[in-house]
Amino acid sequence: EPMPLLAVIITVALAPPPPTPPTLAIEDTMHTQVGEVLVQAKRVTLDEILDRVARGEARRAALINDQVFTATSRVVAHADEQGKTPEILSETVFRVYKKRPNRSRTVVLRRYEAHSPKDKDKKPRGKAEITFGPSMSEQIVNFAFRPDARRDYRYHIVGRDLVGGHVVYRIAFEPRSLLTPDDPSGLVWVDTNDFVIVRQELSYERSPVPLILERVNRLVIERAQVDGHWLLKRVLMRATTSLPIPRLGRSFDFTLQIDDYTLNSGLDDTLFSARAARDASAEPGEPAASR
Repeated sequence: EPMPLLAVIITVALAPPPPTPPTLAIEDTMHTQVGEVLVQAKRVTLDEILDRVARGEARRAALINDQVFTATSRVVAHADEQGKTPEILSETVFRVYKKRPNRSRTVVLRRYEAHSPKDKDKKPRGKAEITFGPSMSEQIVNFAFRPDARRDYRYHIVGRDLVGGHVVYRIAFEPRSLLTPDDPSGLVWVDTNDFVIVRQELSYERSPVPLILERVNRLVIERAQVDGHWLLKRVLMRATTSLPIPRLGRSFDFTLQIDDYTLNSGLDDTLFSARAARDASAEPGEPAASR
């Protein structure tokens, strides 16, 4: 006989189904659209921008009758060398006085040298020698945008940025002549509130001093606003030497930082007298001539 059929009833407890996600309503009753606006005003041309920069730079310099500032120069050795630790090779702090039309005075406040030479008459390697002239124009910033330089460079607008409610132009420049590959190319940022250059980056196709420098890796110049005037703030350069230089190595950084500006304070002419200059020439720590 066939075996009785055993009915096995297995009850399986199933988990409750997940809740149905809520339906999100899509707002389709309001629409916002800005129509196209036809601008009929002519766009400012590159030549007009260059003219405005030249006038803005001249106006910036003309508004400064005298200035005083502190400048700190620093040379860092082995800046970008594998297996070498960067080292501050020298640092010098200056107090600089300038007055129109042609007066200037520089006082060395402090000087540090990591490796002072035994012979006092021998200049240490890596020491930065800097001079400050009487001009207020800061040609290190605007040399390519002076009226007499327009024939030597080509320019083009790289971009326009909206910063702080006004437009900043980025303008690139390069030498017109192929016979001067050691002249720099660059990129500047022009603030259109005053049409002055607030930042500049330079590059060199060929080293400007090939016997000493193999290449200039980077050179950046920046300004900052002080009492409504755009003034030089810092210069940053990294370079690679053509040959290893004792204590300096193959790569070094040079920086110039400028702070503590005082503008249009009415400097007295006696500050620039021969006696004052003679006293200023004394080495830091040496007594100046008795007054």
